[in-house]
Amino acid sequence: MKLSVIITAFDSHEVTVLHVKECMNSTRVPDEVIVINDHGDPSLKEMLQKIDKKCPLIYAYILDDIPWNYTGARNLGYWLSRGDILSMEDNDHIPSRGLYEEAMEYVEQNPNVGRVLSGKRPKIFKKEALSLPMEKWTSLGSRQTHQDTQFLRREVYMKVKGCDERFAGAYAWACTDWRRRLQRAEIETGSVHASYWAIVDGETSTLVRRKSYRNYEYARENDEHIQSPIGIMNF
Repeated sequence: MKLSVIITAFDSHEVTVLHVKECMNSTRVPDEVIVINDHGDPSLKEMLQKIDKKCPLIYAYILDDIPWNYTGARNLGYWLSRGDILSMEDNDHIPSRGLYEEAMEYVEQNPNVGRVLSGKRPKIFKKEALSLPMEKWTSLGSRQTHQDTQFLRREVYMKVKGCDERFAGAYAWACTDWRRRLQRAEIETGSVHASYWAIVDGETSTLVRRKSYRNYEYARENDEHIQSPIGIMNF
């Protein structure tokens, strides 16, 4: 089975470059890494070209300036990918060395599982992550498993019609809509112990309490960038 890693990024390019390097350092190197620059600074392309590549590295830039368009970025990553398993990753979630190997072994041994989550995410200061090798990183404690950093079978992404781009610019709503559609489609979810490192910038983190995610129609009516409701088919 082939693994495609899809990384969505906006800025913090030094973190994205670190992420790609650690993908290449994994005990199970992906079959391809795809980086989608969501209308951020275009200098990311040149930075990525300098990386020592151990697998194909695909870069795409989104021309439309749509705020927080991670839904569209992930859909574009899907269309560019060729893998049987898709790892959807935010740029500040750095895979631990054995994560890909453990996740791929899990999906191969559990054919009924369509989605796999990692373990809890140890936190690491951005400054330390950028200056030290992963072997010397010091955990600041752990965050809960991130529900939207996940391994998916390719057919699962198609079954739920990808991410709904009507939620572009409404990150929390987009995440909640995605999880509910997975539940409605009865996609079985498994988990592995290996995890991602979560990059934190600064010495404290703030808990952001978001509004209720129930009123989807309100979210759509107030989104300035409403796109076709047919999901991934609008590319």
